[in-house]
Amino acid sequence: MNRNGVIITGIVCAAAGIAVGMGTMYGIQKKKIDFAKENSVLMEVQQILDENGKKLPEGVDPKKASAKGYMSLFDMYTAYVDNDEEAEDSENKKIDVEAEMINGNVLLAKINGFASVTSISFSEKVEPLIPDASGLIIDLRNNGGGEIGEENLISDLFLKTGVVHCFIDNEDDYDFVMGDSGNEYSLPIVILVNGKTASASEMMTALFMQNYENVTVVGTQTFGKGVFQDIQPLSNGDEIKYTNGYYTVGDWECYNEIGITPDIVLEMDESLIGTFGDTQLKKALELLG
Repeated sequence: MNRNGVIITGIVCAAAGIAVGMGTMYGIQKKKIDFAKENSVLMEVQQILDENGKKLPEGVDPKKASAKGYMSLFDMYTAYVDNDEEAEDSENKKIDVEAEMINGNVLLAKINGFASVTSISFSEKVEPLIPDASGLIIDLRNNGGGEIGEENLISDLFLKTGVVHCFIDNEDDYDFVMGDSGNEYSLPIVILVNGKTASASEMMTALFMQNYENVTVVGTQTFGKGVFQDIQPLSNGDEIKYTNGYYTVGDWECYNEIGITPDIVLEMDESLIGTFGDTQLKKALELLG
């Protein structure tokens, strides 16, 4: 039996050795496959950027760059978008618009981001409450932006005038113009912002500061993103987004990497947002009386 045991052990060890060997070979093969795919994607990325006039910084060898690494060489916003990861992240994101009446008749509308249906969510959740509100708080804190078209649709519900100038690389410029429909909402507004208020949410803030008479912005200096990205699909189902221009609001200069200074600067740790220690929200309620 000892002898049989030795034989069995030897067989098991041999099998394990084969498995390890095959596993190692599979790992190497998988790396080769991934490497080939990555380089294929990299060539697509290079072509798209080249066709759109985006040039790689001098001294960089693209043959040694992976797709994601290659993206980061242009600017902080040019990136490779893994749609599987994006889908997983989107499931964990907060609802884009939240609305509630607080302190009796003050309407608090928190916009967490601007997705393709945010203006519809705003119309469904916020607009029905406006007639009963004595004032409106638009909370844009930690709102990183998104679809600027959605931001403009919401802003247009309140603004009779206002324009966003978009300057596109290698293409004709265009403007988003707020129209005077004659039935815009008119009530005191406080907008809350912080260092993570960026892009489309900064655009909304700037539009209101320039074109709405009864508005006060409270919080801290905003992030400062005055550039925008285009997105193009790749053959593997993922996408590339690349910076393709900048924008200005009204007669203001582009505030990219500068941000917007609130009317009332009030420092507060972002962990206090939505708690009893939310001094920025308390200030908004104080202003709306």
